[in-house]
Amino acid sequence: MGRSLEFYFDTKLEFSQPITEHEFLLRCLPADLPEQKIEKHSLSLLPECTVSSLGKDAFGNRYCAGRVEKPHKIFHYTLQGKGYRDDTQREKAPAAPYYLYPSPLTQPTKELEDFFAALPIKQGTLETAKRLAARVHRHFTYAPGKTDVSTSAAEAFQQGTGVCQDYVHVFLTLCRMAHIPARYVSGLPLGEGASHAWAEIWADGFWHGLDPTRDCPADEGYLKFCVGRDYNDCPLERGMFSGKADQLQTVFMKVTEA
Repeated sequence: MGRSLEFYFDTKLEFSQPITEHEFLLRCLPADLPEQKIEKHSLSLLPECTVSSLGKDAFGNRYCAGRVEKPHKIFHYTLQGKGYRDDTQREKAPAAPYYLYPSPLTQPTKELEDFFAALPIKQGTLETAKRLAARVHRHFTYAPGKTDVSTSAAEAFQQGTGVCQDYVHVFLTLCRMAHIPARYVSGLPLGEGASHAWAEIWADGFWHGLDPTRDCPADEGYLKFCVGRDYNDCPLERGMFSGKADQLQTVFMKVTEA
């Protein structure tokens, strides 16, 4: 049985001083896949801006790029729509080789190698990945504000605290040590709060979603936006501008089952 999901995702960037020539790239457009059909969606942007391109990046993620020329202190975008998730419709796919190797934020260290060596696992299986996700979940204490998006797997593992992207980066590092192709996923789960990150691992010809932060499968209650080797490949929003200003970001999302 699939799930019909209604989603709402709202992000506001507030700047302490007016900025200009604001270039932005958004990857918050939900993926249209065999197992995830987007029935409708709309993206609103404030202030008035020029959308220069809509397309897909090297990882197949949909993006919207644009520019705000005029001085502004707020950049606000809202996505809402409806989709249908049905994992029985997944199709077999090859595992891209770059998901097997360390990426900038998932470089192994001796501490991670020792942790991995102490685990009784078999390499390259879905059950191994599930056990690794459970061990990462037990290792961490969820603590917002202790890390940021530039924190590496090694740094997060050493301090044992962090948020979803930290759990995922450590999990990806361990999976790749076990010769399991693994990728970072950004999107929205059922519920409300902030956007979320989880992982997909490749086994037996299919990509399987696993959420080490919650120690559960990332199943039909998860709406996928974009994927990559780590967070750096798939931030939901990235930009640059002219001017000196501090920046405050406010994010809210809500996903309900229709």
